[in-house]
Amino acid sequence: MRTVNITLAAIMLCFVSIQAVSAQTKPTEPQEFARKMSMSNLFELKSAELARQRGEGRQVLEFAERMLADHARAGKELAEAARKDGVELSQSLDKAGQERLAALQALNGATFDPAYLSSQVTAHEDALELLKTYAERGEAGALKTFAESAYPTVRTHLLQVQSITSP
Repeated sequence: MRTVNITLAAIMLCFVSIQAVSAQTKPTEPQEFARKMSMSNLFELKSAELARQRGEGRQVLEFAERMLADHARAGKELAEAARKDGVELSQSLDKAGQERLAALQALNGATFDPAYLSSQVTAHEDALELLKTYAERGEAGALKTFAESAYPTVRTHLLQVQSITSP
């Protein structure tokens, strides 16, 4: 019985530790949210510009144009919210974003479209989680309002790109 209790205690401790680490990695601080959100938006803009140049399919080109328009607007809204909350945005991609963009830049023709769409599914899933987390647990202020208002648009983008990639 004692062994079972120790084992259960150890499992609970691991579970709590995992939750604590998970909570630490989710950006609920304004500066961290703004940094991650600005990098996400920048990736969307750069990859959409690349899709405009290299994309072949009509749906890919239309989706890229929508991303350029919507993310340009979102970038302005994010910048204004960050200014109001007194935080700075990232002006460049992190290493992971640079690597994802470089992988797309290496593709042309028929190989580009599916890779771009796949990157968009992942990018929008990540952005949606980021927005949801900050909208639910972030500090009150302009960035939280931004997260709440941007969530439906990003969700629509995700649904659109998923419908393009579904058979």
